[in-house]
Amino acid sequence: MAMDALGILTSITAILLIGLLVSILSSRLKIPDVLLLILVGIGIGAVEYEGAPLVQFPVIFLTSISILALATIIFDSTSKLKLREFDVFSVKAFKLAFIFLLANVLVLSVLTKYLFGIPIGLGLLFASIMMGTAPEITLSLLSGAKQKTIEILKLESIVNTPLTVLFPFLLLDLMQKLEFTVMSAVIGQIGPFLAKFAAGIGSGVLVGIVLFKVLKRKFSQTYTPLTIIVSALLAYVLAENIGGSGVLAVTTLGLFVGNIYTKQKIHEVLTFESILAKSLFILVFVLIGVVIQIPIEKQFFTSAGILFAVYVVIRYVSVALTLRGKKSDFTFKEKLFMTLNMPKGIAVAVVAFTLAAYNIPGTPAYIPGIRVVLDLTLLFMVATIALSAISMFFAKALVGEAPQPQK
Repeated sequence: MAMDALGILTSITAILLIGLLVSILSSRLKIPDVLLLILVGIGIGAVEYEGAPLVQFPVIFLTSISILALATIIFDSTSKLKLREFDVFSVKAFKLAFIFLLANVLVLSVLTKYLFGIPIGLGLLFASIMMGTAPEITLSLLSGAKQKTIEILKLESIVNTPLTVLFPFLLLDLMQKLEFTVMSAVIGQIGPFLAKFAAGIGSGVLVGIVLFKVLKRKFSQTYTPLTIIVSALLAYVLAENIGGSGVLAVTTLGLFVGNIYTKQKIHEVLTFESILAKSLFILVFVLIGVVIQIPIEKQFFTSAGILFAVYVVIRYVSVALTLRGKKSDFTFKEKLFMTLNMPKGIAVAVVAFTLAAYNIPGTPAYIPGIRVVLDLTLLFMVATIALSAISMFFAKALVGEAPQPQK
C-alpha cells in the first residue's frame, strides 16, 4: 500500500531519530556508526505489519533521495582532490586505486559470474563498485595518525570515491545500450557514448564557470552552501536532460571548483558534518538496509564467503604490487593493515541505493539478475566495515600507532 505524505514524513522522522541515537551509541562504543546504521536498517526492513513491510517508500521518493545524495557525495569528494598538492604518497594512492580496480575487473567480475550465474556485465558492475573505500570512515578511524601507510589509505579513499560512483553508472549506460552482444552494435554506440561524455563534462564546466563568477563576488555563510548544493544538482539535471552523464557532470564541477576556487571558507562548507549531508548520510545507510534484504540461504553465504576471501587476496596483491620496489620500506604487517582497511561507505551505499530502482520487476528499468549485485554489495559493505573496525584494535602492533577515532 502506498504511503501518504504524513506516513512518509513519519517514517523519515523515525529513521533520523533512530539514526541519531545509533550514531551517539557508536561513538561511545568506538565503532563506525555506518555499521550500526546498516544493521538497524536490515532489522527494520525485516519487520512486517499485516503482511507488508513496516517501512516502505514510493520508488520516486527513493530515486529522488538517491540522486540528491549522489550529487552531494560526488561533489564533496571531487572538490577535495587538489591536483597541485600531489606528492609521493598521492602517486602511490592513485596507483593503488588503479591496480585495485583493474584486479577487481579481471578477477572478481569473472568469479562473481561463475559463482552466481549472472551475466558478465553485472559481474563487471559489482567489481567496479568494490574498488571504493570510504573517506568518511577511513578518515574517522585513522584520525590523527601520521604513519606512511595511513597517509596512503586516506588519500586512496579520497581518490577512488568519485571513480566508485562514476564507473558503475557509465558501465550501466553501456550495458543498457550494447547488451554486450553484437560487435556492430558496439561500434554503432561509440559515437553516442562519447557524446554522453562530452555533454556531461561540458555541463559541469558550464555550471562551474557560472558558480565561480557568483562565488567570486561575495561569500555568504547562509547562501554560499545553498548555492553549491543547487549547482551540483543543476549540473546533474542539465547533463541528464541533454543526454549526458549527470555523474560525470558533477564530477567535473567538483574538480573545477576544488582546483580553481581556493578560498578556505568554501571548503569549510563542503564537509560531511553539514546538517544536510549528515541527514542524507543517516537516511541512505538505514534505507539501504531496508530496501535490500539479503537472502538467508546457505548457498548464497557459502558462495559470498568464497568471493569475499578472494576479494581480500585481491586487495593484498594490489597493495603488494603498489608498494613493491627495491627501495620499498613497507613491512608485511603494514601491507596487511592496508589490506584490511577497505571499508565501503556512503559512495557505495548511494550507488547500491540508486541501482535498487533497477530491481523492480515489471518496470521498464528492470535488469534481471541485478538483485545479486545489490545483495553482495550490502554484504560486502558490512564485512569490510567490520574488518576495518577490527583492524583498529591491532593497529599499534601492525603500524606502530593506534589512531584515535574522531569525536
